[in-house]
Amino acid sequence: MMNRAFKRLLPFALAVLASAPAFAQVQVHVGMGPFDVHFAQDAPPPMRREFRTPRPGPDHVWIGGYWDRDGDRWAWREGRWDRPERRDVRWVRPIYRGEGGGYRYEPGHWSNQELREGDSYRHFREQHGRGHDRGRHKGFYQD
Repeated sequence: MMNRAFKRLLPFALAVLASAPAFAQVQVHVGMGPFDVHFAQDAPPPMRREFRTPRPGPDHVWIGGYWDRDGDRWAWREGRWDRPERRDVRWVRPIYRGEGGGYRYEPGHWSNQELREGDSYRHFREQHGRGHDRGRHKGFYQD
């Protein structure tokens, strides 16, 4: 009797174990959509100093902390170690560029990810009659 109940429950128990999360943290890179270039009226705050932890593995790359746009405000994103999904990609740091009385913000991203014009930047260009003028202004926080 006990053997028969065990045989019935075994497939269910194996399915539960197979779907349980692993205890070790594994980074899985899923193809992310394009990142939007933003326009902000206010400058990003000064950069923060960070403590870099030891590298977790030889393939990991340090991504320094940076100011990111969160709606209509700046939000600090802590530095971290990350591993690129492929060996031929590199981390592209965020760019903050003074433009038209505000700031053009290009978020940090991997070199194989697409940057596109976001709604806030498109709206700014339409209001100011500007064409695509990427690269004509001196970087504000370029490292």
